[in-house]
Amino acid sequence: MNKTDLRETHRRDGFYWKGKTPYVSVTTVIKVLDKPSLRWWFGREVYRAVILDPTMEEKEALSAPYKKSKDAQNIGTTVHSIVENYTQYGRKIESFPDHIKKYAQAFYDFVDAFNPDIVENELTVLSSKHRYAGTMDMVATIDGQPYIIDVKTGKGIYNEVELQLSAYNEALVEQGKKPHKLAVLLLEKGDDGLPTGSYTFKTVKPRFKEFLACKTLWKWLNEEKIKKYGYK
Repeated sequence: MNKTDLRETHRRDGFYWKGKTPYVSVTTVIKVLDKPSLRWWFGREVYRAVILDPTMEEKEALSAPYKKSKDAQNIGTTVHSIVENYTQYGRKIESFPDHIKKYAQAFYDFVDAFNPDIVENELTVLSSKHRYAGTMDMVATIDGQPYIIDVKTGKGIYNEVELQLSAYNEALVEQGKKPHKLAVLLLEKGDDGLPTGSYTFKTVKPRFKEFLACKTLWKWLNEEKIKKYGYK
């Protein structure tokens, strides 16, 4: 997808829109999967909020996980800006707030170890055949091999990332690109929720058929929205 297409594409209500044509977001499709660990995390955050303040109202306690999730999204945005800055200027930044510094350290350690030639970051791709779209964190060449790399922060790598990366890869193949290797760069958190300064770089298997199965379930669960927006 070229730069003009990128400027003409925007996101709204779980879709990427190119003009008046909706393409379901890859991450929206994957949300049909059951995530037991997410339910456990939600319950734990509500419990912790009430322990810290036993006078808390029910509505406030139930909103505690969403506040923490928003904070995590802000950190994720900052982490992606680290990647973007390195992609554009090829240099490391030394001055980061303490809660971000170790994420940057982990990313730069990955760069030193693997010497990736970062071709693109935050690149949006569309599949006209399957009517979905998504934005890849990083496209890079490592040891002469093209990679699609998803950059995450957390304590582990979850299976659904295989579906996400497979969808991106298939969209690139549809555009005439050769298949890429799929990988996750995890900038690690400890049990205290703080960055450790370490990373894990892991290649994963293509699972496009499984992604399409999720898309079929998503369409079944969202028939009214699909009809409303004219999604096909």
